[in-house]
Amino acid sequence: MEIIRSNFKSNLHKVYQAIEEADFFAIDGEFSGISDGPSVSALTNGFDTPEERYQKLKKKERYIVISKVDEEERKRREQQKHAKEQEELNDAVGFSRVIHAIANSGKLVIGHNMLLDVMHTVHQFYCPLPADLSEFKEMTTCVFPRLLDTKLMASTQPFKDIINNTSLAELEKRLKETPFNPPKVESAEGFPSYDTASEQLHEAGYDAYITGLCFISMANYLGSFLSPPKIHVSARSKLIEPFFNKLFLMRVMDIPYLNLEGPDLQPKRDHVLHVTFPKEWKTSDLYQLFSAFGNIQISWIDDTSAFVSLSQPEQVKIAVNTSKYAESYRIQTYAEYMGRKQEEKQIKRKWTEDSWKEADSKRLNPQCIPYTLQNHYYRNNSFTAPSTVGKRNLSPSQEEAGLEDGVSGEISDTELEQTDSCAEPLSEGRKKAKKLKRMKKELSPA
Repeated sequence: MEIIRSNFKSNLHKVYQAIEEADFFAIDGEFSGISDGPSVSALTNGFDTPEERYQKLKKKERYIVISKVDEEERKRREQQKHAKEQEELNDAVGFSRVIHAIANSGKLVIGHNMLLDVMHTVHQFYCPLPADLSEFKEMTTCVFPRLLDTKLMASTQPFKDIINNTSLAELEKRLKETPFNPPKVESAEGFPSYDTASEQLHEAGYDAYITGLCFISMANYLGSFLSPPKIHVSARSKLIEPFFNKLFLMRVMDIPYLNLEGPDLQPKRDHVLHVTFPKEWKTSDLYQLFSAFGNIQISWIDDTSAFVSLSQPEQVKIAVNTSKYAESYRIQTYAEYMGRKQEEKQIKRKWTEDSWKEADSKRLNPQCIPYTLQNHYYRNNSFTAPSTVGKRNLSPSQEEAGLEDGVSGEISDTELEQTDSCAEPLSEGRKKAKKLKRMKKELSPA
């Protein structure tokens, strides 16, 4: 049954019932806005670390076009925008019940190349994505205890050797052939069904449907390795546990998946070089530069840098030495590049921490009265603790009066010359105290 905005509320009880009866769930977000802005190749890199890939996907922005309108038109648009936002909010709150019901069921959730689907679902229906990858992993496993990515499953043994193309459409076709046995699907009477003979690819419901079919075919194939063979393998079978909570990483050469339940793979990458060069260079220039090293792989980072992987790690030292006296380009090892990047990150973090400490120290001393003046003020007014003063809400005139009473003829010039951590406020306090002292002398009787 197709459930859309118009019939969602009236059929919500049927959705809950389906969640209760299901063995697993297949999802597909089909987020249309993901490709806006920079291209996928510009966004990703073949040697991204899992942390770098997460940060890139998290920062993906949409583009907004701004046009000039008159005041009346602006108000009309504001009203339309507010009404639309309210409607979307109501719908989002409503659909969040479905997401929460799926999460609370603890059942297996399946997707195909599903990292973005999971990130958007967490962000839209739970909370903003965490800044750190480890926090994202922890949050995701709390929301969805069991996830399975059919693209990763198809790219892993024992399927890797018999499946050449893991795109969803091609995978669905391949799993209809031997040695696989596709499931037979029966639709409930009176409800329309998807027909895989007429493709409806990139429609979220259809993609989720054939993702579920692909999972069933591959899970049942695992049953053929048992003795005796098992025709049907349940979504709760231990045979599929090795594929749990591992999300496929697109276009990363040597890290096939993001591991939600532990540390990610850390390949050595001792055959990889980081190269910086002029903006005018093209791929052909890089191939020419490394022509003496045989087969290479190039992964562009931006207009002036790229990773180059050599066929043999022993060639790395030779390549680095060739660039020592070069003026237009620079070559360093992957380890050197990551080390310097980590140093820059630590320096930036320390600078941020120091800035916050400095701001906190100023915030904790809001009046910024010099230490000598504070002590004198407390003594003359018989205050027992500085915290008492901190709670007083003095108007400017009251503050001046209090300061005048405190400095009238009892603060020496030596005390006024002393300095503390509040340099600028001390100078102002000194001037005010001297001025008040002169005024008292001038006004006092001979």
